[in-house]
Amino acid sequence: MFGKVIVLIVSILSLLLTYNFIKTSLVYKNKQEVDQILSYLNKYLTQTYFAPLATKTQYNSILVKPEIDYCKRSDLYKFYHSDIVMKDTYTFREARGVIRETLRSSYYDCIPQMTYKLKNTQFLPRHVLPIQLTVPFTYYDQLVHKFQVGQESLCLFQKYNHLITRHVLSHKDNLMNNQYQYLDTLRKNGVDQDCINNATFIPKTYRLFNKLDCEEFFTYLDSTEYKSLIEREGPQFITKVGLEVHRGRGIKVLFPDETKILQDTYKHGKRCGIEKSLLVAQKYIGNPLLFNDHKIEFRVYWVIASTNPIIAYAYDKTLIRRCIAPFDKFSLDKEAHVCNTAIVQNTLQKKGSNLFMNDENSDESELYIDWKLDYLQELLLKQGKIKDTKWLQNYLHPTIDRMIIHAIRSAQQKFNRDSRLAEFFAADFILTDDLQIHIMEMNYNPQTLKTTLARERQHAKMTQDMIEIQNAYLRSKYLRFKKIITRLANKMNKEKRPLDSLLTNKTIDEINEAYIDKLDQGIQLSEDNLFRLIMDENLPGTKKYKDLLQQKCI
Repeated sequence: MFGKVIVLIVSILSLLLTYNFIKTSLVYKNKQEVDQILSYLNKYLTQTYFAPLATKTQYNSILVKPEIDYCKRSDLYKFYHSDIVMKDTYTFREARGVIRETLRSSYYDCIPQMTYKLKNTQFLPRHVLPIQLTVPFTYYDQLVHKFQVGQESLCLFQKYNHLITRHVLSHKDNLMNNQYQYLDTLRKNGVDQDCINNATFIPKTYRLFNKLDCEEFFTYLDSTEYKSLIEREGPQFITKVGLEVHRGRGIKVLFPDETKILQDTYKHGKRCGIEKSLLVAQKYIGNPLLFNDHKIEFRVYWVIASTNPIIAYAYDKTLIRRCIAPFDKFSLDKEAHVCNTAIVQNTLQKKGSNLFMNDENSDESELYIDWKLDYLQELLLKQGKIKDTKWLQNYLHPTIDRMIIHAIRSAQQKFNRDSRLAEFFAADFILTDDLQIHIMEMNYNPQTLKTTLARERQHAKMTQDMIEIQNAYLRSKYLRFKKIITRLANKMNKEKRPLDSLLTNKTIDEINEAYIDKLDQGIQLSEDNLFRLIMDENLPGTKKYKDLLQQKCI
């Protein structure tokens, strides 16, 4: 009897082992071949599109340990477990705030204990990247600066939220340089003046780090024309620091005292070319559109969803910030001229008030006007400033979109053209009393504060919409590559051919085509996604710019 029991147990174990072997063989069909193909793809695509392989820094702020075989393990696992890419979202974020809270409440936070140490050279890594990670959404861009891309991070089946060269759009000195070079190129190509005017996306700006600009600027400051203007119209310029300085820091309105200090520093232009400061002097817009007698500024959030090709979206819901002090162009109060949230916060704190307010507090909540711009249109119609009931669709949105397109085009030669990369930006606009629009600056990693409940909900929804865009392009690419990999692996196995023999020119072309970001394979964005497409280089001719740029102007 005992012997029969032993035989029965052995038979059951044998059946279980056979079942598991068959199941594993079916699930991981052609595993060795797939592994080889994925290793090749990560190496080839990184060398072709990303280069350099890594931009090493001395810091490890996110405390993640690089692993040289990470992409090999991660992509292989995702290839055989499609739901990880196609149905779920695995992410993490090191910085606190609305974005991290939204990621944690809506998706899988695969490093929930993630913290960071700025400029860390002492703390040892505490984490490793999980193989399920699909959409890392970090504040800092260490995954491209501390890791070997294509091996330790940014694998084929991942979509990252940063560009290496994002500073070419957000640093004020770069933004100004880009516009000058862009307009010069258009002029050399024989583009007419109307096109030049439409391509000018920021107000007149002098780069004080450029000797000729600097000398021209100080000559103008000493002119009787300038002195007459400031007496008649108030401040004519603001100065900004060109590097990564945001939240109102580094902005100075050139009141008389500030002008004298600047003239003394540069010796009325004699030290142009000697002073190394990356200051820019930008024309001050002295006739802003007012709301309840206060200056207002518009913040439009937008994303570069891919750089291979360039695909960009702008968010429909706009943050409108009201300056804390009533507007008077002759006022010496910076708070009347600059509407930055940080300046508002400092002023409120001095008054003993709290920045984080309830919607019921109408006086202070007006500082953060969470409009979809329909309300602005209604207001302008009532004031008689416009007559077109479709002014938003016919003028404001197209003008904003066109300016962002020109800003992108001015910097596009400096982008890494890689479909694993993306970036989140904000463009700060000002609308004049006669309804002219100017971009004041660009910011990456724009603040998403909880200043009102409505604003917190808006930022949460915007985060979800951004993740949906990243997922849509990642999933489309995943399905394209899964077909290619499956076909190659089957051929390698059945025909006993090495991978090299299958990498014909036709196959390489197919791989490059599959790596181009596009929405296909039946994947599209949901109808309630508030991002609108403003640029897609997949489209032909001027359609890639929503027909906002004329062919003669390109």
